[in-house]
Order: sequence, then C-alpha cells, then structure tokens
Amino acid sequence: MFISLIYVSRRTIKRVAPKAEVDATIARWTKRNARLRIRGALLITSGHVAQILEGPEESVDHLMERMRRDPRHEDVTVIERKPIDGYRFPDWCFAYWGTASYMDRKIAAVMAKHEALSEAGETAELFDLMRLLARESHDGHGPIGQPPGS
Repeated sequence: MFISLIYVSRRTIKRVAPKAEVDATIARWTKRNARLRIRGALLITSGHVAQILEGPEESVDHLMERMRRDPRHEDVTVIERKPIDGYRFPDWCFAYWGTASYMDRKIAAVMAKHEALSEAGETAELFDLMRLLARESHDGHGPIGQPPGS
C-alpha cells in the first residue's frame, strides 16, 4: 500500500548552509529516497521544515522514524497520513530553501493549528503550495530558492 504523509517541524539549526553543502545534501537524500521508492517535496525555511513523503508504507514509516530521531528537528508533527493510489509528485523534490518569512509563517500556522486542521483547511493549502513549488522545481530541473552561492 502507498501512503502520503505530511509533517512539519521546527529546525534546531538556524544557520543557512552554503549552496555547495545544500547541493551535496540534496544529492544524498535523492539517492536514498530513490532506493526507498519515496517521492514528495521538502520545504525548508529558516525556522521550520515541512515535508510530504509518498511511497510504500514501510518506506515512509522508516523515513519518518529517522526524522523523529534527527536532532535537527524538534516538535515533529504529522499533520496528515493517508493511503493514496499512486505518486502525486513526478519525483522527489527539494522545493524551497531560504529565509522567506511568508513560507515560515505558513508552516508555523499549520503547526499552531494541527489539532483543527481539517476545519481550517491549512493542510490542503500547504499541500497545494508545496505541489506548486515542486512543479516549479521539477520544470526548472533543480531546487528553487536555494541560498546564494558561496
């Protein structure tokens, strides 16, 4: 069975990594996710992380367990977990990186309202935003919003 899982968390590391470091990290994650048959999108701001993971249930659960133990995250909150018929993302995407306050506020709002998300519509709004960013990233053949080169 394939599932889709969306989580949000607070970043414990506040520094913005140099572009070369970001590129190397993305390359590692892309290989790992391909091996696990995981697709989705990752959105990182200066203060928060939001990620959509899609794929075989055991692979998504394995990766989610790693996220919960990762010291770079705190307050890891699963806001949606549901079965899906197939992938909704063309591949795994690093959808955004940076200090954009709009994105940071969007993720913070989801974290603050995670108990009432179905009423607030925040989950669907975050999903749509991440899908749009992932499409832009995919069409542009690479991550968007990366930090400036160093």
